[in-house]
Amino acid sequence: MNKNADRDSEQIRTRKIFEVLKAKAIAKEFLSEHEKEFFAMGVKHSIFDEGKWEDYECCDNPKFKFLYLVYAKDYHGFKKTKFYKPVQNIIYQVKDKEVKNDLFYLKRKLVEWEDVINKTNHQEELLQQVAKEAREEIKELKKEYKYKNIQSKNSVNYKVKKNGIILFSKWLYCISLEIFESLDPNDFISEINSTNIEFNEYSLIHILNRHYAEILKQFDTKKSFHSQIFEPRILSSQLKETLSLIDTSKHLLGKSIDLIAFQINGIDYIIYTSEKLRGNITYRRVNTFFPVEDVSEKQKLSIDYDLKPVNNSLSVYVPK
Repeated sequence: MNKNADRDSEQIRTRKIFEVLKAKAIAKEFLSEHEKEFFAMGVKHSIFDEGKWEDYECCDNPKFKFLYLVYAKDYHGFKKTKFYKPVQNIIYQVKDKEVKNDLFYLKRKLVEWEDVINKTNHQEELLQQVAKEAREEIKELKKEYKYKNIQSKNSVNYKVKKNGIILFSKWLYCISLEIFESLDPNDFISEINSTNIEFNEYSLIHILNRHYAEILKQFDTKKSFHSQIFEPRILSSQLKETLSLIDTSKHLLGKSIDLIAFQINGIDYIIYTSEKLRGNITYRRVNTFFPVEDVSEKQKLSIDYDLKPVNNSLSVYVPK
């Protein structure tokens, strides 16, 4: 088997895809978030002169996501941090001029996005939930003891943290767009006790914002954070699979499903669900999902529930 032939054919295939996307980009036709990402990486790494990200409007989200992660720890440049970027298989230190240009871009995005999150009536549900979460987190930041007076709320430190929340919310929005467009709509509906449970925009944004990306948080949110078992990009399908196993076990038959607690490989988790109204229709929604770290919550599980096995790695807490 000629491995070089396989590699050459793959390069031809991906080049054809790139050319199609390039034509759409130039014509400013619709591209999905995944297509934008593929095209942007093609522009960045092509051996031909395809121009730069700034030449194509569709490359803005990929550019923002990339630069946000590069500069997330010092996006104002106050700490004189050394920044690094990958190019092909090489990591290089970003020179001062490039840092200045990148930070100027992020500050411009910060101003634009602050207007977005301050708007309370977005037509797009995903954007509505992202903006709401950002506003609520900024409110929590204001409650921090060191920011209780007017002087401290106007301090550089407070503004840096507030700006960090704003930039993170834009990054979260971009990532969430990718997640929703890549999954089968059926993955957003689970079933327990013949009751459908919907995983929607509220569910995803609330969980990702509060229980993932701990390293990017601007203050101690007093929340627990997921590690490796549940992955953000396939969270809804993983939850659906877990709930299906629990439902098949019949351990929760006839029990309340407002709180569904289970254990995987020794780690306790809780899903909170509740009934909601959409117009005149009642449905049940996943409100939040997190690993249990609080001592009082663990004690409540051990006292008020029996832990029953579902399979070798999964057990469910059954109310007594």
